Amino acid sequence: MISNNIKPQTEPDQQVKKIILDLFESNKLIDAKKEIYKQIKKYPNSSILYNILGAVLAEQNQLDKAITSYKKAIKINPNYAQAYNNLGTALHKLKKANEAVDCYKKALSLKIDFAEAFNNMGNAIRELGRSKESLQYFEKAVQIKSDYAEAYHNLGAANEEVGNKKKALENYQKAIKIKPDFAEVYNSLGLLFTDLASFDEAISSYKQAIKLQPNYEKPYNNLGNLQTDLGKYDIATNLYHQAIKIKPYYPKANSNLLFSLNYKIDFDIDIYLSEARKLGLNWRLNKKNLSIKYKYEKNPKKIKLGFVSADFGNHPGGYFTLSTLRELKKKNFELIAYSNFDRRDEFVHHFKPLFSKWHLIVKKEDEEVVDQIVEDGIHILMDMQGHSAYNRLPIFVHKSAPIQASWLAQGSTGITEIDYFIGSRYITPINEEKHFVEKVLRLPEISQCFTPPDFDVKINNLPVKKNNFITFGSLNKLTKVNNDVITLWSKILSSIPNSKLLLKSWELNNQKINEETLKKFKKCNINKERLILRGKSKTRRELLEVYNEIDICLDPFPFQGNTSTCEAVWMGVPVITLKGNRYLFHFGESINSNLNMHDWIAENKNEYVSKAIKFSSNLDELSKIRVNLRKIALESPVFSGHRFVEHFSKMLWDMWKKFSDKK
Repeated sequence: MISNNIKPQTEPDQQVKKIILDLFESNKLIDAKKEIYKQIKKYPNSSILYNILGAVLAEQNQLDKAITSYKKAIKINPNYAQAYNNLGTALHKLKKANEAVDCYKKALSLKIDFAEAFNNMGNAIRELGRSKESLQYFEKAVQIKSDYAEAYHNLGAANEEVGNKKKALENYQKAIKIKPDFAEVYNSLGLLFTDLASFDEAISSYKQAIKLQPNYEKPYNNLGNLQTDLGKYDIATNLYHQAIKIKPYYPKANSNLLFSLNYKIDFDIDIYLSEARKLGLNWRLNKKNLSIKYKYEKNPKKIKLGFVSADFGNHPGGYFTLSTLRELKKKNFELIAYSNFDRRDEFVHHFKPLFSKWHLIVKKEDEEVVDQIVEDGIHILMDMQGHSAYNRLPIFVHKSAPIQASWLAQGSTGITEIDYFIGSRYITPINEEKHFVEKVLRLPEISQCFTPPDFDVKINNLPVKKNNFITFGSLNKLTKVNNDVITLWSKILSSIPNSKLLLKSWELNNQKINEETLKKFKKCNINKERLILRGKSKTRRELLEVYNEIDICLDPFPFQGNTSTCEAVWMGVPVITLKGNRYLFHFGESINSNLNMHDWIAENKNEYVSKAIKFSSNLDELSKIRVNLRKIALESPVFSGHRFVEHFSKMLWDMWKKFSDKK
């Protein structure tokens, strides 16, 4: 007698599964989905079919539907490790890293040798800012699967984030050995080599990434950044344009293109503004239509100030904000941070107590950040980056606060939704208002206040009295030291017998750059014996102590020093600067004017040289300046946070009053 207890088949046979998987792997997603639904009618309790359906839906970026399908597979088969892993991946893509971690944990509890789940767990943990913890998961993944190139790549990235660059390099090289056509790893290698000042290797890595994957936009952008740092602005511009051609909505490349224009001697403000406006329009077209309903208090006793920055830490941007934030906190303002860089340096602890809320937005989508800004009830939202690295300018296109202002930027953002650009009488003169799409507001003294170091560095006597020769110096990025600058500085050295020039920049860690720099001066008849070249310092104290070797600092142009100038005067070293004709070309004039060092501002290049000759011959006056300059600086608007915020806070309240009066 035939038994009636035979269970119906719940899963399709191997041939059917092969057909579906072949369609999926051939990217015939519609056909694959049709076949899956056809088979589900036959096998409604097939966990495998629902898992594959989830994968197809995820590939079509229908993540919510994919999650539903994975959950269906798990409901049918609670021990389905692969479905848990796939569910975690979908949740991770939706920025739900914590939920993803739970899924990966479950997958690993069901399958202890699941290399892909270990790798995915590492990615999710790293996403949560726990790079050191993520290492163990990537290492486990490659232990289980020795030819797992993707896991080696991720392991390298995590090692790089925790500061183990040597290990990162080994990991990347291992990934390439396994998978020679892995373009993404070559891009990562380029970034690592750049950081190590191994520029030839970096260039070669980026070019290999482009060769392997010509439509991969990131290496074009990153190679553009390196070429900018090397002073090859035209090459950089072309690379940024190529990146944007591949990916029109690419905020990083768009911003880098604009930022790089500031270094060019033949800078054209009309071209800059045209590109900036085009960028703002491009971003506007790519934003989702949001109907923002502000939640701000209409008659506040305290204005809620939101600050979007990547520089809340040991960074020049941090030096120009810390004292201001300290003083604002004492007044009628509530400060809220939107930090776009997870800084963990010794300087961060100075910032966090100043804010009532601290939002880390590094991994968050623009729309998510906008929602947070609205929820926080921000009155005035401040852009602190302009088009510099790690900016989040697309957030401002959403007009996420009633008032938006750009402060500390490098020029106009090109974004009409930003209401104001905060400048000063020196840095944004009235005749240059046409350089901005934002309405220019001017502070009466200076546009930004420098925070002095929280440790003391002794100021030594004039080096010339010990050396018997004048030492000029510049601690600016070598990117700013263009051929015109080299020509002018060479004239100074030629005019003053035995004088020397000390240059210090991270690019000079590279021997080839050293040699190229010496050659450029040689063309101007300056021998290498007249030059002192230094690379990157290990600590800020070490950097500041270098000023004790310099008698007079020389300001580059058109992209002038800012941090370097402030640090120089704090160390008692005066700076000769050239009067300019646009925003970044006014930094030196602004600082020296606010120090009452007007005589150190040259009207033209000839006067720049003559002032260098004049000042280097008056050692008594130089000695007097060296003794007194720090004290003068600390009492000036350049360093006095209290003095600066008296003007700044009034400007902010005036902004709000003007807005309120319109309502």
